Amino acid sequence: MKKLALLTFFALLSALGTCVSAQKATPRDSVVKEVVNIDAADELRMLNRGATQLLVGNVELSQDSIFMYGDSVLLARSVQVNAYGNVTIQQGDSLAAFSDVLDYNAETRLADLIGRVVLQRGNTELYTDRLAYDLTTKLATYHTGGRIVNETTELRSTHGYYYAGEEKVYFRDSVVVVDERFEMRADTLLYDLGQDRVYFLGPTVIRTDTHRIYCEAGYYDVQLDEAVFQQNAQYLSGERRAAADTIRYFGKDEVYVLEGQAYVAEGEFQRAEAERINYFRREDRYQLEGQAFVRDSIQTVTGDTINYDARAKSYAVAGGRPRVSAPPMIIVADRLNSDPVSGYSTASGRVIWQDTSAQTTVMAAAARYNEATGYLLATGGAGPAPGQADYFGSRPLLSTVLEGDTLWMVADTLVSVREDRRDTLVTSRVVGQDTLTLGDSTFVQPRLARDTTVTTDSIRYLAAHHDVRIFKSDLQAACDSLGFNTIDSVLTLYQNPILWQDTSQLVGDTINILFRGEALDRVQLRRNALVITTPDLLFFNQVKGKQIEAFFDSTGLRRTEVTGNAEAIYYILDENQAYVGVNKTACSAMVLQFQDGTVQKIRFLSAPSGKMDPMGAVDHRALQLEGFRWETERRPASLDDLFRPLAAGSGTAPLSVPLSTGSPRPAATPEGDGG
Repeated sequence: MKKLALLTFFALLSALGTCVSAQKATPRDSVVKEVVNIDAADELRMLNRGATQLLVGNVELSQDSIFMYGDSVLLARSVQVNAYGNVTIQQGDSLAAFSDVLDYNAETRLADLIGRVVLQRGNTELYTDRLAYDLTTKLATYHTGGRIVNETTELRSTHGYYYAGEEKVYFRDSVVVVDERFEMRADTLLYDLGQDRVYFLGPTVIRTDTHRIYCEAGYYDVQLDEAVFQQNAQYLSGERRAAADTIRYFGKDEVYVLEGQAYVAEGEFQRAEAERINYFRREDRYQLEGQAFVRDSIQTVTGDTINYDARAKSYAVAGGRPRVSAPPMIIVADRLNSDPVSGYSTASGRVIWQDTSAQTTVMAAAARYNEATGYLLATGGAGPAPGQADYFGSRPLLSTVLEGDTLWMVADTLVSVREDRRDTLVTSRVVGQDTLTLGDSTFVQPRLARDTTVTTDSIRYLAAHHDVRIFKSDLQAACDSLGFNTIDSVLTLYQNPILWQDTSQLVGDTINILFRGEALDRVQLRRNALVITTPDLLFFNQVKGKQIEAFFDSTGLRRTEVTGNAEAIYYILDENQAYVGVNKTACSAMVLQFQDGTVQKIRFLSAPSGKMDPMGAVDHRALQLEGFRWETERRPASLDDLFRPLAAGSGTAPLSVPLSTGSPRPAATPEGDGG
């Protein structure tokens, strides 16, 4: 804000006070009698036996340092002056007052200037119809409207009061100040000459070409160039508006301070709120303190303190668990900072990131994100001592809801990106028909109208890197890295991946996990594929091949389709559900059906080779297929297991041959090609 030209305006008020106070008389007790001296006149007539004198033409009167002039004057008892026509009062070289009529009494010290009154001092002029001054109370007033002009500044009001003893000037009723740089309208203004301050004592509006300020109380300090706007204080500039219980302005530093229910808003979407807002105009920078809130078209930011650089369009948030909401993204942390150059922001300290559309949450120690694109890179964060309720520590933790159950995942680094796609669909509909006649033939052709529908769809991509672990009540997995997208709902595990589902373990060079909606649908094992199932953790059915596709339902693994160098080892039960032997078969392709972890039926798609051996006639460990390993150490059994360190050399659990059979189970029935 500029000084609003108030320096010029208040200098004008000071001039008014000086010019009126120039009429102050010597105190009554210091003289014998107050009289007016006749200095000159063209003609002198004595009236009322000499009690009254009529002075005509170029009349000049004086009292102390005050000189009065007029076309004609009635002087009664050398005390009462009634001057008419071209009346002038002058004090020294700096003060002059002009009017049509002057009524002045030297004893009562009351002076009235009437009709086209003009008061001049330097470049300052006061215009009114009537100006009264009481030299006893040192009060000068006008009540018929006054106008004060000083070069580019003009003040108007219905009433004006000048208290010379207190050095205060009041302007009341329809106060208007007009300057080439601003316009002010007020109900009441008080100018304190001693403090060099103007006080706003009622509804006040200050307008410039670019902004408007409203208040109902406050003051402006001329010397310090500082202002306080109170009681319903408001600010408006273009689409930007602000309000607070108190708005303070520090002109030398160009700082605004909004206190108490403060807010700044611009346009339809942008708004900032806080208990206190500091605006540094030179830097175009905001500092919000106490329950701070900032909202724009993309995001909402909350925190105890928000520092916003409008020029750089960057922010830093701290205290009170800062929060950014950019639907569907929400992020909460101890500290939030934005980088306008890169377009990315950073969060640190107990970071919680959410994608509400995907019901996904990430907890981490630090994150880099972009509100517009939904990008997130999370590191550190989850993994306290077991039993703690909150997971903030060394590795980020992701959770998402599938079929009403939570899937948890940790890795050294988590990356999530959202992509918004727009699809246009054009459809046709019949709105009428046209008749066409060619020769003797008539054709009826439908008239079509086209409808265009534009839809917006968000696609989420997820990546995790190094020591990835997944835990869900009915599904667990581990790998070095993974990727996921919502286009086809495929979760791909890379580098030594392994998947557990109930009593099944699946491995391969690459694992694709496909979902139907939120439910596990099937798993694709690419290269060196191996499926292991066990009903009792004693004997292990094994299926191996180049590629394996495993299908699941609500009860678990239901079918595997094996292609390329297919091998199978499966244990056979008799009618009493006792183990009677083990079968090892190889062919180019096969299909196996499972129930409760046991092989129920096998279908060979080419001529198989193999044999069945009795249980006691084989070395069960030697029967293990190449690449067999039953992982126990890597498999997470709880949420805490996602963060525990893995023991060195973890791997296959030992096998043992039972002396008696386990629980009764259905016997497997091998089938030839075509069943």
